[in-house]
Amino acid sequence: MKTSEKYSTKVVFVNLFILLISMIMIFGRSLTGVKILGYRLGEIIILFAFLWSLTLFTDNPVSRSIDKKIINLHRVIVFSFFVYVLISSGSFIDPYTYKSSSYIWSLIFIYLGLYLYEHNHLFRFDMKILLIPLPLTYVLSSVYYPKFIQRFFINYSDVLDFLKASDLLLVFVVTNYMYFIVSKSYKSPFIYLIISGSIFFPYMAFKSKGAILPGIIFLVLMLYQYKNFIFKKKSYSLAVLLIGLLLFSVSSLRTFGGFENISYGLFFSEREEDIKMHEEFTNFQSIVKTQADRYDPDEIPDRYTTQEIENVDEDKFLNIIPPEKEYKNVRHFWIFTLADSRLYSKETNIDYRLQIWQDVIIDLNIQNRLFTGYAYNEIIPAMTPPERRGWDGSNENVHNYLVNIFARGGIFHLFLLLTFYYQIISYWKRKNNNLLIVVYMVPIFFTSLFDVTMESVRYPLIYFTFLGFFMNFKTKTKEDLN
Repeated sequence: MKTSEKYSTKVVFVNLFILLISMIMIFGRSLTGVKILGYRLGEIIILFAFLWSLTLFTDNPVSRSIDKKIINLHRVIVFSFFVYVLISSGSFIDPYTYKSSSYIWSLIFIYLGLYLYEHNHLFRFDMKILLIPLPLTYVLSSVYYPKFIQRFFINYSDVLDFLKASDLLLVFVVTNYMYFIVSKSYKSPFIYLIISGSIFFPYMAFKSKGAILPGIIFLVLMLYQYKNFIFKKKSYSLAVLLIGLLLFSVSSLRTFGGFENISYGLFFSEREEDIKMHEEFTNFQSIVKTQADRYDPDEIPDRYTTQEIENVDEDKFLNIIPPEKEYKNVRHFWIFTLADSRLYSKETNIDYRLQIWQDVIIDLNIQNRLFTGYAYNEIIPAMTPPERRGWDGSNENVHNYLVNIFARGGIFHLFLLLTFYYQIISYWKRKNNNLLIVVYMVPIFFTSLFDVTMESVRYPLIYFTFLGFFMNFKTKTKEDLN
């Protein structure tokens, strides 16, 4: 680094941002909820993203560093937002307009990643410092969460919350993919992948079954990238895998056998009023199953526990749809039931999402908004029923990235966004003659189809920033095996 650059604005920005994104990876929603001058950090980030998105229509250096097809398509998406607001009689001064359209503004973080790549020499530390958040998230989530950190978020944030399984998966994917890309060898990233996966997978399985499948997909895809290394270093690889198996066993025993000793207990002891809130309003079926001695299932409302479908008359689908109504054309398959052209599931979490998604499509069709969507000045109608709004009445997320885009921007925006992703993959393929970027994109995208990940601030910030960061890297060659 040149002496003139040592304390420049760029140096400060790069170092502060990497510190910020590392902290968000560790503390998640709690950190983005910290209030600064009366505004949450997440709201400030969205404002920053919106303002930077406006520079797409200027000839700035960052815009020139990416494929023209991508930048032009991005411009169309941003421009369409203003058209949508005008034709829907929305307000440009209402903060809700920009909150509900956050899926548009979060795309700009790709250019932030490109900027970091082009200026990573200004970072005062090795980029491998980004490997630290992953083990820290495990310690904070399952071993010990310091009380002074809890008190900080209680006093200065709008919520004290632990990382969700989807957040843990994101950190796992980002750090392992990053290490694979930036490392000059295969040895260290392979060890990191096996060790971190062995420790994290039991805990992710405990928090949410939905995070396991994308996690397995990522692990399989990454192991495929290491196949030549594994066969070349058979004994070494076998030893690492055996150590991983041992750590997996220890982590499983700790997770499923000693839940009362981890951070949740500390959290609840600090905020006893939240115990009642979590028991009554949060789906605790996974916790109840593994730690039955901590909770009385009879005290948890039935609607928040798994509902069982009774094998009765095919014309009736009890416990999921009203038993007094007769249904024709009932078909059962696996955990799903199709009754009168509507899909149901005996798994409560899945059924909750299915009903929302179907209601969105049905209502858009009734209102003739399939092409344009609802725009950004109202809550998605499917999320207006009180039972869907969460314990505090603030939830309005449809728990699906594509359904959210479809609801807000209709078929038009859904097509644009999918084309945008396609162009990114095509750009990588032309540059590297492979589809390695898909290894990073697929598991995270898959998770976004069943959770509120991309409807938040922190998740797309991390995901898109690193996506832009990775886009300029050249993949390893066979010579790197040596």
